Amino acid sequence: MLVFYVILHEFGIIRMIPLKTGTCYRRWMLVLLTLFGFTDLWAVDDSSYTLAEDSSNYIIASLLIISPTDEVYSVFGHCAFRMECPTHSLDYVFTYVSDTSIGGFATFFAGKAEAAFVAVPTEEYNAVMQEQQRGIQQYELNLTHHEKQELWRNLDIDMVEGAHRKFNLLLSNCVSTTVEKIKESCIGENLEWAPWEGSMLLNNGDLVRHNARRSPWAEFLFVSFLGTGYDDYYDQETRLCPEILIDVLSKASLVDQQTGSRRPVLTGRQQVLLPESRVLSDMVVTPAALFGVLLLIVVFLTFAEWKWHWLRPARWLDVTLFIAQSLLGISLLYITCVSEIFGMLWNWYLIPFNPLPLLLWLILRKHKQYGRVYLLYTAVLVVMIALTPFIAQLDWTHQLITAMLAIRCGSHAMRYLVQKR
Repeated sequence: MLVFYVILHEFGIIRMIPLKTGTCYRRWMLVLLTLFGFTDLWAVDDSSYTLAEDSSNYIIASLLIISPTDEVYSVFGHCAFRMECPTHSLDYVFTYVSDTSIGGFATFFAGKAEAAFVAVPTEEYNAVMQEQQRGIQQYELNLTHHEKQELWRNLDIDMVEGAHRKFNLLLSNCVSTTVEKIKESCIGENLEWAPWEGSMLLNNGDLVRHNARRSPWAEFLFVSFLGTGYDDYYDQETRLCPEILIDVLSKASLVDQQTGSRRPVLTGRQQVLLPESRVLSDMVVTPAALFGVLLLIVVFLTFAEWKWHWLRPARWLDVTLFIAQSLLGISLLYITCVSEIFGMLWNWYLIPFNPLPLLLWLILRKHKQYGRVYLLYTAVLVVMIALTPFIAQLDWTHQLITAMLAIRCGSHAMRYLVQKR
């Protein structure tokens, strides 16, 4: 099925075709794969493999679950397909990937990260995962012979089409595309889920917190962008993550459209391809720890400003704090209103994190009544902190930053009131 691709790969031709290959070249590749992908002309026969009489083991299709890491982009783990044709010594991992460099990380949050399926020889893929000390669990899919052929064909076509998707944490990720490919490859059958249970009953925000619990910084980052979607319940298939995918699939069924007969999605055959050797670190510098220390510094410098007249350190503190607040606000506005990777929803953190205070300071700071702006914004920030127990998205870790802003605004408001007397 993938024989022609294998030849192109071995001669290095596939590697010379970039992710953004033009439409014309992709179409030619698709034609070539269609013409030659199902022939055995160049196949290498493996006589040591015993083929079943019904050819049910001619192709072996499996899901791979790769363990998570500390990095934000892989904190949820990863899943991929392993497609094997032992008769012809074909063994490839089809993995859904996007750019994980610093530039790729930026394009992800800009809503412009391109993603595609790529095929990697299983031996090479395992070597990379072993280097990263990540574990791989394999679970064989219980598809029919023709469904496995269809799955491989669909993966081939998707790979040749290149990066035609935008990676999205909720709508287009490794799990959602995996489920999509399984459903596309069903012939005369439907994939039906068992009733959802466990963590899948949590709302979006609590589910993100649960799935990102190994990385406090990832949890902090994703919750910052969820907005009012925190309380929602998106479509369950988009809420799956690699950690719970196998448990959910093991309870799902493939249902015949005519007879209604059911069979499990997984065969029950599983193996450990790579043991997990990486120990996820317990971060000492968590968001709560860092912002807690910074809050103490803000309290101390504000006290020193009034007690010992440390005006210059307080001034530099304000410059640093409000520039950081403005940059965070601009980023949050962009992600909420432009990139929409989490949907265009109201985000409560736009109240403490927005560029408006800096703009007002630049325009009105010399006005005699500007101190009233500090009074108003201090009141808004205090109310924001008071609402923490009543709004799901708000948490005390984020509100440590809000408290820093409130203390500094309050200090300026107090100075305005003192001078007014």
